[in-house]
Amino acid sequence: MTDLVDVGLSAAGTVLVVAGADDAATDAVIRELDSRPVRVARMDVGDFPLGLTLSASMTADGWAGSAATAGSAVDLAEVRSVYYQRPTRFSFPATMSDGDKLFAAAEARLAFGGVLMSLPVLLVNHLGRSAAAEYKPLQLRTASDVGMRVPRTLVTNDHDAVTDFARATSGPVICKTLSSLVLNEGAGPRITYTTPIDATDIDPAAVAATAHLVQQWVPKAYDVRVTMVGCHCFGVAIHANSERAHVDWRADYDAVAYEVVEVPADVIAGTSNYLGCLGLAYGAFDFTVDPDGSWWFLECNPEGRWLWLQEETGLPIAAALADLLAAGLTR
Repeated sequence: MTDLVDVGLSAAGTVLVVAGADDAATDAVIRELDSRPVRVARMDVGDFPLGLTLSASMTADGWAGSAATAGSAVDLAEVRSVYYQRPTRFSFPATMSDGDKLFAAAEARLAFGGVLMSLPVLLVNHLGRSAAAEYKPLQLRTASDVGMRVPRTLVTNDHDAVTDFARATSGPVICKTLSSLVLNEGAGPRITYTTPIDATDIDPAAVAATAHLVQQWVPKAYDVRVTMVGCHCFGVAIHANSERAHVDWRADYDAVAYEVVEVPADVIAGTSNYLGCLGLAYGAFDFTVDPDGSWWFLECNPEGRWLWLQEETGLPIAAALADLLAAGLTR
């Protein structure tokens, strides 16, 4: 169990970092915040309720109160920004029944999330908006609305619809997951990667079992991860050196190479407008660049990882996040 830790002091307000104790990306951001004129307080909601208390009262000016451990506390009125980065799950007494734990976790989530989202400060990212931004159909519609190129896409559990879509699409089609779920089964985590499909070979019963995202395959020269931190844009080309990586670079990390690239002005404008439309301060965008040099939007993860790209390329992503949090823009 970790205490709420103060890692910097200033009268300029508190950057509240909500994250698990072993998150390396959060450590990198805090190291950058150490050199800026703000107080930093770190907590993990996973310590609630055994080692962390929340006490918040509604006033005419909003929520007032604190989050505290035995040795430290954060005054909610002094928070200038919140960095919310994959905290661990709430921890309840072993004597509670499974049903009571489920109920208590739901209550705790709505309490902490509701209070944090009600603070009139910058959240990276806002919990509710980040949750909404996970929906890939919304991502694709938003990207199209702000002028980015989007592959033809079908969401369905109807085999005939898949067959018709494939027939009408010039070229190959692929199937992708709608979620980012990682299953821990057997020897390790199991991830479903992007998969080329032949609609005539698909089992109709398998298609009918749940929703699927079927998409036009865009011929690719390379992929690009665009990390947006506020108005700061960091582009990294991902070059595949295997067939698996060419289809989905996540499937073969050992066969990819990284290169810092300049992001076209229209793509920067599109990603900035996308964040504005969905109320986000941060987004990890995935693009495919075709042989003609056109950039195609694939998806945007509002909680996407970035530390490995900083380590591979030297891009100052942690510093940009620290600057954003230290500025503490109000909503």
